Amino acid sequence: MNEQLDQLAFSFFKLFARYESSLKERGFFQSRNGKILVDWDRFANEVVGGNFMEELGDKAENAQYILSEPPKRQVINEASQIVWQEVSNQERSVQTLFGHISRVRNNLYHGAKFNGTWFDPERSKALLGASLEVLEHYKSRVDIG
Repeated sequence: MNEQLDQLAFSFFKLFARYESSLKERGFFQSRNGKILVDWDRFANEVVGGNFMEELGDKAENAQYILSEPPKRQVINEASQIVWQEVSNQERSVQTLFGHISRVRNNLYHGAKFNGTWFDPERSKALLGASLEVLEHYKSRVDIG
């Protein structure tokens, strides 16, 4: 399973990076204190739109999984320790979907889900796979071949 997850993570990272590059080139970014932040909310609103579930068709189950089982986030508890916090699954907007996909990336990239061994490999596989399917579906809208 680890090798399969490694390959899935590589494919996800590669496509996510291509999205971020393409979105910045198309002006979907904000600048805060000189730092460039990709504006995923604006992309979700203007390019994908509110009827994303219908547009996804048979891939809608991937978006539904991400929205109903969102990736957890790391927070600091009262003892100044980094802990995992559940994320609400009540919101079903396109902005929330892409926000969760971005958190999948952040959790992986910053080492929170992988440090030589995959944590909760089945859940990681499900979130990575579902996120990759959604990104694959919309990549033509940002000229990613």
